[in-house]
Amino acid sequence: MKILILNFFGALILFGFNTCTNDPVTVTDKTLVNTKWNLQYFEIIDVAESAIGSQGIIFIFMKDSSLEGESKTIEGDLSVPGNSYGGLYEVGSDGSLSIEITYTTEGGLPPGSRYDEYIQALRNASAYEIEGNRLRIFYDGGTKALNFKAE
Repeated sequence: MKILILNFFGALILFGFNTCTNDPVTVTDKTLVNTKWNLQYFEIIDVAESAIGSQGIIFIFMKDSSLEGESKTIEGDLSVPGNSYGGLYEVGSDGSLSIEITYTTEGGLPPGSRYDEYIQALRNASAYEIEGNRLRIFYDGGTKALNFKAE
């Protein structure tokens, strides 16, 4: 009887290994930290989405509670230099988020840039959520959001 039970459990283990190794696992969920986030659009919750303007914006949350990012002109005069910014962030276990921008450059913003609006939105951040490779940072009391995609 003991040998039969051991053979049964041995077969289950081998079956489990075979099913695990034959199925490729694809992980699409990103983490907040050490992921390069690319701004996709501004959003007024349940009302409208709007374009990012003439500058593309990316940033990264670092493990040491700092963040850094940059903007690059994507429309109009491409010779306009990009800008950079950085600061500190704090996240709560409830999904809360606060961001302190400690520096930002403004090396000539091209017409149509929403860089200043973006920086102000980060300063007013209150929460975040990640779904797959998408990040939403809520601001202005949760009535608006910045929407990002992981690169």
